Amino acid sequence: MDMDGMMNELERAENKSSLMERYWLWLCSCPGLYRNEIAGLIRFFGDPKNLYEAHPRELARWKKLEDEPTTRWVNALIAYKDTTGLVDVEEMLVKRKLQFVSRQSEHFPEKLIHLPDCPYGLFYRGALPDPGTPSVAVVGARSCSTYGRQMASLLGERLAGEGYQVISGMAAGIDSVAQTACISSGGTSFAVLGCGVDVCYPQENVDLYDRLPEAGGILSEYPCKTPPLRPHFPQRNRIISGLADAVIVVEARAQSGSLITADLALDQGKEVYAVPGRYNDLLSYGCNRLIDQGAGIVLSADSLLDNLAASLDLKRIHPRQDDEERGRRSDLDEDEQKIYDALSTDARALDEIAAETGLTLLQTMRALLGLQLKSMAIEVSKNRFTVKIAS
Repeated sequence: MDMDGMMNELERAENKSSLMERYWLWLCSCPGLYRNEIAGLIRFFGDPKNLYEAHPRELARWKKLEDEPTTRWVNALIAYKDTTGLVDVEEMLVKRKLQFVSRQSEHFPEKLIHLPDCPYGLFYRGALPDPGTPSVAVVGARSCSTYGRQMASLLGERLAGEGYQVISGMAAGIDSVAQTACISSGGTSFAVLGCGVDVCYPQENVDLYDRLPEAGGILSEYPCKTPPLRPHFPQRNRIISGLADAVIVVEARAQSGSLITADLALDQGKEVYAVPGRYNDLLSYGCNRLIDQGAGIVLSADSLLDNLAASLDLKRIHPRQDDEERGRRSDLDEDEQKIYDALSTDARALDEIAAETGLTLLQTMRALLGLQLKSMAIEVSKNRFTVKIAS
């Protein structure tokens, strides 16, 4: 075959692939159709084009082969097929400023292709993760502690500084804190939702939702307008772990969804790390159990970054900061030193701190102000303070 013939063949193949992508968009946009249902349809019809062009008799034949519960979504599919065409879903995508990629596309995230339950397509706003850039998932409790928030913020900031993409679920608590810290530090982050990409959930994270497309992206396997139903979140966790090279769990209760993400990551051959906590703290139970089972322990941001670099065969961008804590403490006066030693990651009241250190309330307030100016203490609520975890 001459050069012109080869070019014509490539052009025809590209056009065919582009056309098939439209059929995949149509199929994956059907409301209430989940991955298992799509898998069954593809086994029967071969590809979405055949399904789109199928005669009603073929759909009726398919319906007869299914059990009673399944016929409900088959009826929904028939109604969708009768009312929605290729152009309709494409216009919907443009109207909502979204994009779509099927797993047959060369642009589909390669890290997901090998999953046994790989999604058939992804809707997204912004961009997809860069396959050439290492990615780390940071997940944890929604109702997290002040300590958990500090650790999530620290990890998001330091991972961004080392050039990692931060993957998470934009959930309240650890997820959103880590992602916000990452993009606020100039990093890149991607949220995998348990609802449609055009649905902001939880609504309290609308600022993060609006910022992410400019600093990464928002992804979902669920079609537009899909509500955030409970069963969706364990399913989306496989995509979070699948996109990541490693997973960090910051705080997790015994039945936390973050532990599902960690288990999926281990099944996928990924490294899992956990931030330790007190043995009697319910928010630390999940992390401590992971460590007991062999997960990497996060003793400091630098030790974590060293371990990540070693496991992923990367070089650190910024040097270790082992001497930072000693340097910070040497700048304290006597009262500040007493107060700093009395603080912990749990919030303590002003009068409690004064009583323990033997300082007057005025001396305590002055010392706390000095510590806050030196970024060594935080007032988490009125007259309640914690130590600020060093970066």
